[in-house]
Amino acid sequence: MIGLLKQGAKQGWKKLEEAVEAAVRWNCWDVAAVEYRLASGELQRPTREAMELGWLERFERPLPVMKEYDQLLSEEVGR
Repeated sequence: MIGLLKQGAKQGWKKLEEAVEAAVRWNCWDVAAVEYRLASGELQRPTREAMELGWLERFERPLPVMKEYDQLLSEEVGR
């Protein structure tokens, strides 16, 4: 926690507070989550060009029909 206080003094208390609140929203109680959130604004992410993925259409399948499963659930609730 002392490391976080040092980061707060260096990067600003408001930014530290936002990072802690974000980590708590994520249910992360580890210091590393707060440190990641503090550093995430500085991370350089390469930009990627959009790719044409039309060839993946051959793997497309219809969604399964779940009517029978829904009937089982309704019968179980009715008990």
